[in-house]
Amino acid sequence: MERGKYKEFKIPISLVMLAITLFLFIVTVADFFYGLSSLPLNLQSFILYIGDWRDYVFVLSLAGLLYFIYLLATTVYQRRKFEELIFTDSKATFVKNAKDLDLISIRLGPSFRKKYEEKKSQFRLK
Repeated sequence: MERGKYKEFKIPISLVMLAITLFLFIVTVADFFYGLSSLPLNLQSFILYIGDWRDYVFVLSLAGLLYFIYLLATTVYQRRKFEELIFTDSKATFVKNAKDLDLISIRLGPSFRKKYEEKKSQFRLK
């Protein structure tokens, strides 16, 4: 596997983890505000299983929710910015944005780095 290949899967991983943390957050909030009896039997057994740890599950799910929302938002923003900057026919514009493109391509992974290098060679830059 190519080095940094996991960066290519940031969005799907973020979405899955966001769904998991959102589920845990909703279950613990429902238990806090509405009580155990308002939940379906499967979720009641889950809350009883975690017992006194539900406060920690609430805090961790809230932290995870915020982190994965941030990760998803920054990744989508960086991909959009990369696509905007890479698709230019002007060499001067490309050179002006080369530093940003270089940093973003490193953060996004090998396939974006490859696109950057191809565009760089298309303009015959080092």
